[in-house]
Parts: sequence; C-alpha cells; structure tokens
Amino acid sequence: MMKKFLSLLLAAMMLVSCAALAENILDADPEEVMAFNRKAPITDWEGEWVLAAAYIGEDFADENDIAVNGLIAVPEKAITMTVKAVLDASATGSDAGVMVDQAAYIHTHVHDIEATLQFDASITEEGASLKLPWDGWDWTKDDEWEGWTEGSTYISKGVGKLSKVSAEDKSLFFTKLTGVESEEIDDENMKYMGMNEAGQLIVCYSEDNMVKKDGDVAFAYIFVKAE
Repeated sequence: MMKKFLSLLLAAMMLVSCAALAENILDADPEEVMAFNRKAPITDWEGEWVLAAAYIGEDFADENDIAVNGLIAVPEKAITMTVKAVLDASATGSDAGVMVDQAAYIHTHVHDIEATLQFDASITEEGASLKLPWDGWDWTKDDEWEGWTEGSTYISKGVGKLSKVSAEDKSLFFTKLTGVESEEIDDENMKYMGMNEAGQLIVCYSEDNMVKKDGDVAFAYIFVKAE
C-alpha cells in the first residue's frame, strides 16, 4: 500500500512539475525559447520528454492567414517522447568508423537519434517515430575536431535534420492538438530537431536550413524533460 501511495505521489509531483514548466515557457520570450543551443551534445537529448508548448512563427502566420502566433498552450501530457542516441550501424563494422567529413578525410564513430512518441488518446491511438541520422548534422571541420583521432566517437551538436517522420500525420497532429486550423501546416512534415538554450527539446518545421544557421521557425513543439 505504501509503495502504491509513493508511486501515485511521485506521478502527481511530475505532473505538477511539468505543468509549472509549461507555464514558465508560455510566459517566456518566444525568440529566446526558439534560440537553439548549437553546442549542446545530442547525449543531452536522451531520456523521457513531455510536450509543454507549441509555437507558430509570426511571419509564417502572416503569410498563411493564421490568426495565432507565438507560444501556444497545449493539453497536459498531449505527447510523451522517448529519445535515444544509437551508434550508427555502418560505424560498427570497421575500426575506422564512418567518414563524416570527406573534405578533411576524417573517420569517426557517430550516432543516430531515434525518438518514439505517444499521443493522448483524444488525438490518436497510433504512435509515431522520428529518425535523425548521423549525416543530418553539419560535419564541417572546425576547432572542435582538434584532438580527435581516427575511429574515435564524435558526439554531434546543434540542430539536426530529420530523415524520417513515421506518423499518420507528418506534422505530428499539430493542428488537431493546438486547435489551429491551417492546411499549410497539415501539408508539411516536421523537419528539424534541436535543443534550445534552456535545455528544452524542439521539434519543428522551417523553410530555412536550420542545420547550417539560425533561421525562421514556421511551427514547432517544445518538450521539457520528464522528472
């Protein structure tokens, strides 16, 4: 009985914590929330996440006659997401690993990101999965490569491009979940994934190349770590 009580108490505390974080996000400056931390390693992405807010960019809203923009409240625990960094299979068959920077002729072991999503039953009974392969990041040689040797493991940082969105709705049911009506959003796929300066995980669509540099995010989900 005591164990069951403690489990219920911990679950309640987690819900309160997630709700408080969601309120903090909605009170924040949208530009700060959508500012990516390009030094955050993908190993920080691993774990359990809960959807805390959604976002629609002002320019995207104006261009597509969408009445809502900025940070948007979402139903509590509408999406939960599990993220794993997995050593790329093509790196395991050779001591040299994968050549990730052809111009610099650098070989190194690398990771893919795999994420699974579960939605509240009111949205869909189906789950979804995201795949972000090692070559979805910018592998241009820079000072961070100093000290790395052939065959070592390099941890990707910054924003990566999704190669696969396995879901009935490639926007991850954005309009249904937020209540925002937009055929333009329904027609797009979630495209990028990255961590912001506050340690929140962003899954978004943008017409800009977010891997190379910051641009305008059209619409996004913001996840907080489940604690």
